[in-house]
Amino acid sequence: MDKKTVIKKYNLNGKQISLIDNYILKLTNSNQIHNLVGPSTIKIAWDRHINDSLQLSEFILKKNASIVDLGTGAGLPGVILHIFGYSNILLIDSKMKKINFIKEFAYEQNLVIKTICTRVEKIKNQKFDFIICRAFAPLIKLLDYSRFFTKKNTSLLFLKGRSVKNEIEDAKKYFNLEHEIYPSKSEGGGFVLKVNKFKKL
Repeated sequence: MDKKTVIKKYNLNGKQISLIDNYILKLTNSNQIHNLVGPSTIKIAWDRHINDSLQLSEFILKKNASIVDLGTGAGLPGVILHIFGYSNILLIDSKMKKINFIKEFAYEQNLVIKTICTRVEKIKNQKFDFIICRAFAPLIKLLDYSRFFTKKNTSLLFLKGRSVKNEIEDAKKYFNLEHEIYPSKSEGGGFVLKVNKFKKL
């Protein structure tokens, strides 16, 4: 999906487009030093990063829902969802260079983005409406981590690659899962995995 199509699909306004353009520019420049994302994805960033992130908005109807982005990396999908108007997102990553990239971008663009540089399993006593992540860990690990952040009606939304069905089969050896799979709106053959309920066996 090209830039024009993504803008139309999500009805992005001028300010959002400008912020996303600035984000892609900073990502392009920083990536040459820090390798934040796969270099080949930069040229198709509007599809692989922006469209990929924004598709989660179709599952999160309230803009003030509490969201945690596990292993956010360069801020995907968390920063893009923040630009799109989600006001209550916490971005977690254990690598300081990635958190610093997000902090710099937020400072330069006058945005308030909540970040924590730590390992996911070290965060205690925080519960969220949605747990999101992309390209962070195998499903078994994600479910293990998610137990720390889950309350009664928490939904898990994971952007997954082509091996999602194998990951689900592996996870079922350790967890009872109530889940749905949706083909990704971005190119590359990925999926959105929505977990409504899960319980360790």
